[in-house]
Amino acid sequence: MSPHHSPSTLRRSHGPSSTWREQFHGLGSMYCRGAAAVILTYDVNHPQSLVELEDRFLGLTDTANTDCLFAIVGNKVDLLEDGTADSQEKEGLGPGVAGGGSSGSPKVPKQVQPEDAVAFYKKILKYKMLDEKDVPAAEQMCFETSAKTGYNVDLLFETLFDMVVPVILRQRAQGPPQTVDITSYKTPRRTRSGCCA
Repeated sequence: MSPHHSPSTLRRSHGPSSTWREQFHGLGSMYCRGAAAVILTYDVNHPQSLVELEDRFLGLTDTANTDCLFAIVGNKVDLLEDGTADSQEKEGLGPGVAGGGSSGSPKVPKQVQPEDAVAFYKKILKYKMLDEKDVPAAEQMCFETSAKTGYNVDLLFETLFDMVVPVILRQRAQGPPQTVDITSYKTPRRTRSGCCA
C-alpha cells in the first residue's frame, strides 16, 4: 500500500472534514428556527445522501414552526441514465433549460426512487407527531429537480410559495409576530435610584 493510501493518511484527510461538520452542525438549527418551510435536498444518484439527510437534519426541524412545511427534494436528475429531465424538456413538458443543455456528463442509473422520498417525508411527519390528514400529501411535497438545468426548480418554489403565504397570513391574523423589532427600541432613561446612583 502506498503512503498516500495508508489508513492513517485516510483518517487524517477525513478528520478536518468531519470535525468541521461536527463544529458547525449546531448552527443549522438557527436556519430552521421559526421557519415556515424547510427544503431538505438529497442527490438522487447517491442513496447515502438521503440517509445522511435523515441522520443529520431531522433533529434540526425541532426549531421550525409547528405548522412548518417540509419539501423533500431529489436533485441532479440531469445525471440520470434514462434522461427523464432531458427528454421532458425536449418534448416541451419541462420548465426549460437554465444555463444550457447537457454538458456530456456521464449518465448514471437512478439510485433513490420517489417512494424513498415519500417514506422520508412520512418519517418527518411521524417525528414531528403530525397527522397526515392535517398536512399536504407526500406526493405534493416530494420533488425531483436539476439545479443545473432548472428542471422543476420553479415548480418547487412556486408550490411552496403558494402553500406558505396562507400560513404566514394566518399567523399574522392570530397575533403579534414572535420577533423583536430592534428599530423601535427606545433606550430607557437612567434614574437616580438604587445603590450606585
